[in-house]
Amino acid sequence: MTTENEMAPTTDANNVETHNTLIVAWEVPTAIECGQQFSIKFGVKCHHECRADGCILEVSDHDGKQLTKATLSTEPWPDTTALYYKSVELTAPASAGLFVWQVKVPATNLQIPHREAVASFNVRVVATPECVLTVEAIDLETQTPVEAARVVAHPYRAFTDKHGLAQLRVPKGEYRLFVSGKKYFPFRSDCEVNTDMTIRAELALDREFSDADIYT
Repeated sequence: MTTENEMAPTTDANNVETHNTLIVAWEVPTAIECGQQFSIKFGVKCHHECRADGCILEVSDHDGKQLTKATLSTEPWPDTTALYYKSVELTAPASAGLFVWQVKVPATNLQIPHREAVASFNVRVVATPECVLTVEAIDLETQTPVEAARVVAHPYRAFTDKHGLAQLRVPKGEYRLFVSGKKYFPFRSDCEVNTDMTIRAELALDREFSDADIYT
């Protein structure tokens, strides 16, 4: 998620150009249990690569209530030139749903003024899990485990381990399960989860057609 001011640069009464800033967010959880604590990393960068250390982040919920304030890092994120960041701890709402929250960096009137920057991000809150859905990803031909296959039962996601296993903690309900891996056709299964269960996903290789396949 990113956002930035799209307005053309302006100057103040002293003919000093007002700089635009960019807000980015990462490590946003795809699903958070009701009332659970979670963290998100936010970064702020000036288009002119001014130092943003010491700037204040303000995070507000879907009702506009300010949840927290945080001061950006004194050093930029590794391997970046001017992306100053902060990991912020938050608490999910008590009820399930998709909520739109906001992060803001107020305008500054320092030696070089900067416009306010605002960004929205989604907080998907889910009911407390009741079941464990275990997925076993297997190569169809060799019957060997498929490691690092992506497992999705929206909004829950995981990757298989070296044994081809992944576990999703989910509430009871109906799900459409997708399992995909590099060089494999995606596997899909519609399932109803009422208790702990295991689904075996046999993945077929997605081979490129050879000349013999095309002309026969």
